[in-house]
Amino acid sequence: MVVAQNRPTRLLISKAAVAHNLAETRKAAHAKTVFLAVKANAYGFGLLEVSKAAIDGGADGLAVAVIDEALALREAGFTCPILIMSLIQPEYAGIAAANNFITTVASIDWLGQAAKYINGDVPLRVSVAVDTGMGRIGYRDRAEIDASLNYMEDNASLFTYYGLMTHFSQADSEKVDYFHKQLARWHELTDTLPKPPMIHVANSGAAMYHADEIPHDVIRAGTVVYGIEPSLGELRKDDYLQQIERLETELVFVKQMHEGDGISYGHIYHAHEGEWIGTVALGYGDGLMRKLTGFHVLVNGQECPIVGKLAMDAMMIKLPGNLPVGTKVTVLGTDGDKTIRLDDWADYIGIAPWELSIIFQDRLKRELVERF
Repeated sequence: MVVAQNRPTRLLISKAAVAHNLAETRKAAHAKTVFLAVKANAYGFGLLEVSKAAIDGGADGLAVAVIDEALALREAGFTCPILIMSLIQPEYAGIAAANNFITTVASIDWLGQAAKYINGDVPLRVSVAVDTGMGRIGYRDRAEIDASLNYMEDNASLFTYYGLMTHFSQADSEKVDYFHKQLARWHELTDTLPKPPMIHVANSGAAMYHADEIPHDVIRAGTVVYGIEPSLGELRKDDYLQQIERLETELVFVKQMHEGDGISYGHIYHAHEGEWIGTVALGYGDGLMRKLTGFHVLVNGQECPIVGKLAMDAMMIKLPGNLPVGTKVTVLGTDGDKTIRLDDWADYIGIAPWELSIIFQDRLKRELVERF
């Protein structure tokens, strides 16, 4: 991984905003324990940076998708509980146990295979996944759940029944029929099971809009803590979340154009006589989509359109006049009385905000700051 430390482009993460969003989530969900999902490089915002902001800001644990993410957190010094939400291969069960990870399990066959790799010094903490209708992973049969719990009880030196979970596929919409169908299936499969220390069924949508219908002592928050309203305004329209990110850079080159001069690949934009164009050290090689052409950035509080196709390492913007090299350019964030959010990009391009942050590349320098 090469991080571009020596250029004026940086993605800032606000500790204060993360803490604010965590507090709003905990309050809305009535949650005692909040795990923040930091999978996939914390939705693209930076695994270590966001994890530090989250733990410092009140999160009780972190949730990842793959064991490598969990190991990276332990190697960086995080001692908090870490939940691995996806399935890992049985041969890594011993490593997971030694690092005190909470590991998702979805079949008795997995337990039998994993037992060969656990030495018994520290038992593996198991979170039993129940598939109530997401159709991804999880037990679908009560008899197999019972058999797995009995197996863990018989092999208590190897396994600890620590968690019970499901995942709702449609908890952030006005359409609630399928949510209630999943909830009924959850009760059918789990109501008479022994209760482990950690029952967690709520993602951001379930936590924010269904807290009174589900177990909510432990929630797995994601998009809401990243400042993205889970229903994208469908269920809650007030401005209760804070933007956690600021993407800023500088003008690295400024030139005055002649009538008809083409800009960037394919010359989809032609300048007018005397027009000033600035070049910015940021492009699709950093994870910005080329479809942002025609959108805008902020310079001195003014909207400046992106002109021509984004290049891999640069983009060009139309300036209000001759501005000096080094002038600050706000790509995401606030400048004066104007703000650009991921939601604005998403509305312009036509995809979800988290599909945009997730593609931020490793070379984009990330910095943790107290606040903007």
